[in-house]
Amino acid sequence: MSGAKLSVSVISPEKILYNGEADSLVVPGSEGFFGVLPGHAAMVSALGIGVLEIKKGNKVKIAAIEGGFFEVRENRVSILVDHGALKEDIDLEAAKKALAEAEALPLSSTKNTLLQKAKTRILAASR
Repeated sequence: MSGAKLSVSVISPEKILYNGEADSLVVPGSEGFFGVLPGHAAMVSALGIGVLEIKKGNKVKIAAIEGGFFEVRENRVSILVDHGALKEDIDLEAAKKALAEAEALPLSSTKNTLLQKAKTRILAASR
């Protein structure tokens, strides 16, 4: 499969985050991260909260994503996210403020989710 590329679409309800070719992906699945290369077996997966890496040549496109679904079939990858933002679109100060606000909440599953989302945005913006 030398020279094969992945055709990747990353779509949020707000906008298309990425549409183009890639050599590989690192995807935050609901049960952990997984890699995708050209020739990957057909697969559908739920997504978790985490940093998506889209590698093309020596460039890496970074996005913070918050859930959704992933499908790969015949080198075509569709990533439909509940919410997502590219690294360059993340307001680092707003993410830090969201983290501080989440840390001040009483212990709950909502607090844990808000903490994870804020930390993911900070991590993506810092890469």
